[in-house]
This record gives sequence, C-alpha cells and structure tokens, in this order.
Amino acid sequence: MNFIRPYLRVIAGFFAAVFTWMAIDSLFKLEISNAVIGLLFGVGLWYLAVGKPIRDHFARIKAQKDALAARAQAGHEAFLAGDATAALAMPPEPPAKKPVRKGVVAASIIAAALVLLGILGDTSGETDDSSSESPSSTAATPEPTAAPEPTGQPEAMPTAAAPISSTPQSVVPSTASASASTPRSLAFMPNVMCMDLQSAQDTIQEAGVFFSRSNDATGKGRMQISDRNWVVVDQSPAPGAPIDEGDALLSVVKSGEPGDCS
Repeated sequence: MNFIRPYLRVIAGFFAAVFTWMAIDSLFKLEISNAVIGLLFGVGLWYLAVGKPIRDHFARIKAQKDALAARAQAGHEAFLAGDATAALAMPPEPPAKKPVRKGVVAASIIAAALVLLGILGDTSGETDDSSSESPSSTAATPEPTAAPEPTGQPEAMPTAAAPISSTPQSVVPSTASASASTPRSLAFMPNVMCMDLQSAQDTIQEAGVFFSRSNDATGKGRMQISDRNWVVVDQSPAPGAPIDEGDALLSVVKSGEPGDCS
C-alpha cells in the first residue's frame, strides 16, 4: 500500500487542478454555485494530494529542532559537570529525507502537462467562439464607394468634323451611373427560434447577413463565450422581415435553464 500511495496523491493532485480550473472558469462566467462546488472539491483533493508531504516536512523540521535543543541541554549539563569533551561533541544528524521515486516524479510531470494542455485548449476554444460571435461589421461588409451623381444632361454627340473617341471624362460618369443604379440585394430574417446560438448565427449568415447580435435573455448580462451552450428564446425582427448587417438580435439562455425550449 505504501508503494501505491504516492501515485494516488498524484491522481488526487491532477483532479484537484481540474476542479480548481473549473471553479475559476465558473467564477468568470458568474456561475457562483458551480464555482463554490468546484472550489470545495478542489480544496479537498489538494489536501489529499499535498497534505501528508507538508505534514512530514514540518515534522522533520520540528524533530531536528528538538534534537538540537536536547543536544545543547546535554552539553550544558556536561560542561557544568566538568566534562568538556562531551560539551564539544558534534550535534546530532538531522532526520533523513525520504527519497522521491522517479516514477512518481514522471507521473507528476505527465499530470501537470495534461492539465496545462486542457486549460490552454479550453481558453483557446472560448476565444475562437467569442471572436466568431462578434465580428466587425466594417470588416465583414465593406462599404461601397460613393459614386458621383449623374448631371442629368445628355452627352454631346460627336460632330462630323471631329473623330469619335471615348475619353476618360465620358467613360467614368457612365460607369458610376450604372453601378449607382444597381439595386442592392435584400436579406430576410429566418426563423431561428429554439436553435443553439451557433446554428442560429450560421442560418442568418446563409440568408446573406454576416453580423448578428445576441444578449442574455435573463438580464444578467452574461457573455455568450461558447455559442453552442446557449439557446435562442426570442429574435428580433420577426421571421421574413428584411435585415441588414447588425439588425438581427437574438435573446438567449443557457442550455438547461428554464425556457430553453427543452
């Protein structure tokens, strides 16, 4: 059993780090109950992981101090008795530290690496979801260049004496007039009720509008970091209404909360 205990402490430390990260992540999301539960589990597992090594360390320091105090007292009594040799004897050796097995060290390094990779993967995934959720409307749809208004006067017909030629002055207004008169295609709001937020955003993009907005329907102002964990419970405008960039507003709640269409 003594051979297995160090490895059990490594496993306890691994899960203690996992629960600690879950508590920190829940705290950032303002999920206080989940943060408290994760913190309680983390503290208990940290005690199982490092409690005994810490107790052994302080016990070894205390034993060393007690041995030095006993040696000093014995030397003082020997000096008073006239035995100078005993008074100058070397202090006792400190208690030997238990050697740490290489297998335990390797298991600890592997567990720490797994926890670090999990944290990095979780944070990078949330960052990608947040950046895809709120793209810049100016980057998504470049504004068309304003075309000069046509003058409304007919172009002068070339005379017989002058050769017919197209100059830049006659070509630019006609091209600009044609592009200005081209109507812009409209997009219509699809029905995205009860979809998860990521699927709703994809559906709106397929309809022709890239940028849509979302908010917490409970009024708590929570950020939608992972879009697939949120469900659309209200949309504005109604399905079939014409929309432009940023017009679509989706009200969402987290999956499992009241009103999530389940």
